[in-house]
Amino acid sequence: MFDFNLVVQEAEKVAKFWSFSQNWFDILSLVLTLLSLWLAFWLGERGYRRDKKDKIKEEKELINSEIKLFKNNLKQLLKAIDGQLKGLKKYQNDKNFSLEFHANVQVDFLKFIDVKHVYEYFGFKNKETIDKVNKLFSNLFALNDFRDSLRDSVRTYISRYTDFEKGFYLYRKLMYKMMHEIANERAIDIRPEVGGYQINFGTNQFAQQFFRLNQSVLNHPDLQDANGMVIRPKLIELFIMPAIELSKQFIPANHDAIQVSDVANEVNSSWINMEVVTKAHFNEIDAHIDTLEKVKEKINEFLELKKD
Repeated sequence: MFDFNLVVQEAEKVAKFWSFSQNWFDILSLVLTLLSLWLAFWLGERGYRRDKKDKIKEEKELINSEIKLFKNNLKQLLKAIDGQLKGLKKYQNDKNFSLEFHANVQVDFLKFIDVKHVYEYFGFKNKETIDKVNKLFSNLFALNDFRDSLRDSVRTYISRYTDFEKGFYLYRKLMYKMMHEIANERAIDIRPEVGGYQINFGTNQFAQQFFRLNQSVLNHPDLQDANGMVIRPKLIELFIMPAIELSKQFIPANHDAIQVSDVANEVNSSWINMEVVTKAHFNEIDAHIDTLEKVKEKINEFLELKKD
């Protein structure tokens, strides 16, 4: 006989098992999903940390490479500064308008340096180190227009000096041409003698005294150097200033005295201006030397710095 109740009971058991199996599958699916998410996160985090570590390493290598290049540039700049200092001091001593320019005294390399990396390399904790780095860059930036400034200074000086020098060279006119004209026009008697001429100017006291002054200067042993060049301060002392003082005694009565006074004063004025522009120029040269020596000092201090 077929037992219907037994069939129902068996059906209920199967339904309960299937229901349990279905719940277990859902839980398993959830666990697997969570595991997949965790694994993806873990792998992503690991990759991020690795990339971050690699990036930090690459940036560190970049900074080290940049600092190395920066130091090499500074060493090359030091060599150029030493050469320019030598040239400036020779120019300062010789005062002969001839200055050797060193084109490598420049800081164009700063365009390719990330200043922030220099500070990062040494760290921000050591105040003394940061102060030295600050002073280095401050002095380096002062060299931005150094070459142009130095060239302009020398060019301007030579131009102004040579303009004034034209007036100074009028001493030749005073010493030779004007003396010749006065002798020809005012002399009563001219007689050759050993070492020159004996000239009688009669009652013309200015012509007589100017002639004696002229002759005494031309024969003066201190007027020229060993190379036969006129010593300019001596010329002013021995001839130009005495000529001015002599002329004052005969102005305005004597026409020759007026002309001699005009030329002698122009020579003296030109000489004063030559001295003024020379002093101003070499004060500028002193300033350029001071700038280079400060930069040199700060570079050497920087190259001795140790990384924290």
